[in-house]
Amino acid sequence: MPSPTDDETPFPALSHAATFSVFGRSHLSPQDAHLSPPRRARGFDGDGTSEMRRLGGYTERSRSRRRKRAWKKLMWVKQSFPDNYTDQATFLENLQRNPRLKPYDFWPLVADSTVILQHVCSVTIFIVCFVGIYHERVSPVSVVSWSSFATFVGWILWERWVSEEEDKEDEANAAAAATSSEALGGGSGEPLVPLDESRTHQRLGTIKSALLIWSTLLGLSPILRSLTESTSSDSIWAISFWLLAINIFFFDYSGGVGAKFPASLSTNAALMASTVLASRLPSTGQVFSLTLFSIEVFGLFPVFRRHIRHRSWRYHVLQTVVLVLGAGLGVGMVVGAVQGRRWPWKSGIVGMILSVVIAALATGGCSWWLIGLQKYKNEIRGPWDPARPIIMSRTRWNDR
Repeated sequence: MPSPTDDETPFPALSHAATFSVFGRSHLSPQDAHLSPPRRARGFDGDGTSEMRRLGGYTERSRSRRRKRAWKKLMWVKQSFPDNYTDQATFLENLQRNPRLKPYDFWPLVADSTVILQHVCSVTIFIVCFVGIYHERVSPVSVVSWSSFATFVGWILWERWVSEEEDKEDEANAAAAATSSEALGGGSGEPLVPLDESRTHQRLGTIKSALLIWSTLLGLSPILRSLTESTSSDSIWAISFWLLAINIFFFDYSGGVGAKFPASLSTNAALMASTVLASRLPSTGQVFSLTLFSIEVFGLFPVFRRHIRHRSWRYHVLQTVVLVLGAGLGVGMVVGAVQGRRWPWKSGIVGMILSVVIAALATGGCSWWLIGLQKYKNEIRGPWDPARPIIMSRTRWNDR
């Protein structure tokens, strides 16, 4: 009789009596492998329900144990959390509010505001000189002569200060070289001598540059005088006002002493304003005087102011007082002359008093106002912010 196949009838259950042959031994056929019952475990009920239930409970417990593991903010670690998971317990743990806030003090803030006050007074003095030259109440020769003399004195002081600083650097380098040579056992070494020849070349170069600027302005003055003949005076006043405003607002008030001729937007705007204003003057000598005066005020004087502040605080305060009084005197005299007063000096004295009062109120009031605005600062930083790369300079990279 042919054996049944899987398509016809299933194999019958294997009985204990059928497993013995005539020799009394147990023999299994290959078909019996499909019918071998699974190994019984504890709690097995025949159909595997309890076993699956036990295995399912184990899976749930293992998942719960994985869930209980601490969440780490690491993308390269495989965790049992979704990618957009947010840990509520530690999300605001690293919250920082105003981490870079530095509370202002009143008097240091007032002291720092003197730099702005000096520059505003310098611009005011330039405008006063232009008005005096334009109305022919001040001689342009006297303006450029006094300004050139002050520039020459300032250049001598600046050269002296720079020489002293270079001498100190030479002494420090000589001491360092002597120390290193003694440490290496090579004697005390030769001291470094200040390079007087290089200073002489620098001074000669400065004098040549000054003569070149002087001759260039003298040759361009006739061209500058007729530069804006087709433009109305109202347009010239408006353009010059906005250019000087750009000079005040974009001036580098935090510049260091190493700055030379500050070729920036602020300086270019001031020189353009002076060129536009000089084109309104009637004579070539007046144009030359005002243009040279503008270079001294907006190009060279800021460098001298920075060196004075770096050199001595007393000189810095004295310079601030002189500029405030000079600006107030000039504005008072101009206003008194426009009103037709016989003695404009009285108006100048009144202007000096008002300038001191306005300067004190402006520096003090703005400082208090800025201190009061700090309580509204609310800069929030935390771990959700993108990481900022540390950019190393080339010199530091080469030193490594």
